[in-house]
This record gives sequence, C-alpha cells and structure tokens, in this order.
Amino acid sequence: MTLRPRYWDTVPLSDMTPQEWEALCDGCGKCCLAKLEDADSGEVFFTDIACRLFDDSTCRCGQYALRKQIVPECVILRPETIDEVSYWMP
Repeated sequence: MTLRPRYWDTVPLSDMTPQEWEALCDGCGKCCLAKLEDADSGEVFFTDIACRLFDDSTCRCGQYALRKQIVPECVILRPETIDEVSYWMP
C-alpha cells in the first residue's frame, strides 16, 4: 500500500484511494461511541458508551469488515456519503 505524500492536504476526499481513506483514521475510537442527537437543535452529543464491537485494547472495531452486518445502526463514513453523515463523526 503506497500513500501519496501529504495526500490529506492535497487530495479531495472524493479522489482518495480506499487505502488513503482508511489511513485518515487516527484511532481515537470516538466513532465507536454511542451518540445522541437533539431532535430540536440537531446537536450531537457523545456518550461514554462504546459499541459492543469496540476493542479497547486496540481502540479499533473488533469486527471492522462485518460491522454493518453485526451492528446495523453503525454509521459508515465513505467518500460518497460524507456530506450526509460527517456531522456524526468526531
């Protein structure tokens, strides 16, 4: 897997390779926390409750490839859906 130099500064999200897209993850684990959205304001609040697939020893999803099948409410961020779900991510 070869990543272009400083691709995160120079390449639009929609033009990134799958490897570049995945490499954007810094392993913070916040995407695996349960979130609540205020119905009136739309503001998103992070909780301290992690998804059941979250592996706290690696700070990653324990079933990344199957996460949507196992946890249907998992929000998957992709270049083609970023406009719809990016507000939900850390």
